[in-house]
Amino acid sequence: MGNYENDDYKEITHKAIVILADFYGVSSDYLIGLTENREQHTFPVDELGLDDETVDLLKSGKLNVRLICEMIKHPEFINFLSDFEIYVDNIAAMHLRTMNKVIEDARVRLQNNGVSDTDYYLKTLKTASISDDDYFSNLLSNDISKIAKDIRDAHSEDSDTGNQKTPIDGVIETMNDVKDCDNTTKAQWAIYSKKFQINFNKMEEYERDLFVDIINRYSNVLKQVRGNGRGKKRK
Repeated sequence: MGNYENDDYKEITHKAIVILADFYGVSSDYLIGLTENREQHTFPVDELGLDDETVDLLKSGKLNVRLICEMIKHPEFINFLSDFEIYVDNIAAMHLRTMNKVIEDARVRLQNNGVSDTDYYLKTLKTASISDDDYFSNLLSNDISKIAKDIRDAHSEDSDTGNQKTPIDGVIETMNDVKDCDNTTKAQWAIYSKKFQINFNKMEEYERDLFVDIINRYSNVLKQVRGNGRGKKRK
């Protein structure tokens, strides 16, 4: 493999690809970058239990299949799917509604016996009632939020992922650093440190002077923009 990675490699043959794929225990398509699946799956799609509409949707390119894979592989996905199945089956919700009926009947009986609506026990019974829709909405929301957050955190360092810090955060940090400086020179270094992401405090004095000299010579970053005196007559 090393011969193919250096500058003097020759065109790899089909036989060599097959041998390398067998050696590394991956598919030939994975080895040459045609797929991200290490194994070549030859079983029929029917074995996955997917209907025609789902297969067409997955093949259409309209869905982020990679993200779907990450969701399915998340350790909490099975728990989410289990809770979702319980919600769809409606059996647990039926028991909640039954319990609510019993609580409501007891509350009505107390009211009919003259117990005030402000009574502690009557208010307790009212609070004990649980909306099945609210309960499962909160349950499923917590499940999927955990999965979504973990996947987002896993991609936090990706080049195309948004930064947690906004540009204004950097401005505020710079202003705070400048505010703490006791002279103009230190204030300038604080600004340059933020701008160039360099810890100037670790530099020797001659290194800082050299850095400024290079910037002044070859960059417009530190140069002030001067007016052209437009509208004024030159003497």
